[in-house]
Amino acid sequence: MPNLYLGIDLGGTNIKAGVVTADGKLIARASMPTGSGPQQVVEHMVQAAKHAVAAGAILLEDIESMGIASPGPLSSGEGIVLRSANLPGWNRVPLRDLLADALGRPAYLENDAKAAAYGEFVAGAGAHEQIRNFVLFTLGTGVGGGIIYHGRLLRGMSDSAAEIGHMIVEPEGEACGCGQRGCLELYASASRTGKYAQHLLNAVPQRPSSMRALLESGTPIDSRAVVEHADAGDELAREVWDRACRFLAIACVNTARWLDPQMLALAGGMAAAGESLLKPVLKHFSLLNWKMSETPMQIVLAKLGNDAGMIGAACLARDAHEQR
Repeated sequence: MPNLYLGIDLGGTNIKAGVVTADGKLIARASMPTGSGPQQVVEHMVQAAKHAVAAGAILLEDIESMGIASPGPLSSGEGIVLRSANLPGWNRVPLRDLLADALGRPAYLENDAKAAAYGEFVAGAGAHEQIRNFVLFTLGTGVGGGIIYHGRLLRGMSDSAAEIGHMIVEPEGEACGCGQRGCLELYASASRTGKYAQHLLNAVPQRPSSMRALLESGTPIDSRAVVEHADAGDELAREVWDRACRFLAIACVNTARWLDPQMLALAGGMAAAGESLLKPVLKHFSLLNWKMSETPMQIVLAKLGNDAGMIGAACLARDAHEQR
């Protein structure tokens, strides 16, 4: 039997677990509602892991090690989730050791966005032999990501590397909950794109827009609605979507300058827009990028979808196990 690893991705709504081969292939999966409170969440993670192993017709003893992808902030070295905005009551939870004890397998903890980046690098958009420097932007409620440098995941001195959503793209801009101003996720996340559309509709009541029916019905406007109306020709929606894509392009230019990666991939809810996201980002990137020399960095769409965190966590566990 080939070496097998387990990836467990802890989300605010659902827990996903998958059995992954050494080359990053997902062969079995399971999911559970996240639940509330550390004790119940850990119990659900254990159940999801056992269901995934059963779905793969194997035993827990067949798993070499397991990787856990969790929202942070966390300490990957200590295996502790320090706290979590989406998991009330979490304060210095020793998640790695709790799962290792419950399942009897070696465990490793990683930030969920970094794990997703590693998954895309190993088995998704970046899975090419020549790609060794890779960046992922995850575009959801906020903006996260990960950096692979010379084939290795960058964590930083305090596990805070690749907080891409808190790259400043608008000096003296809006105040962010992190304490800074003008952070990328205030201008180019899925949630804030919808909120900006709603702001414009309220600010100029006489301006025509097909999105106004959503506003009047009390339906929340999100980035999916914005891009759908933009693609259908609504001018206000086009303005909102183009603004978000321009800010993403600014972040891409900054990434090209300070890191010079071979590839940057876009993932998350906004990336589901496909070419409707990629084309305007590439357009603005070309306009904003320097002209001194060619920039070889490719900007592409991620490939693994919601499986990236599971696969990345499992592959990081594989690497740690092999190093031991």
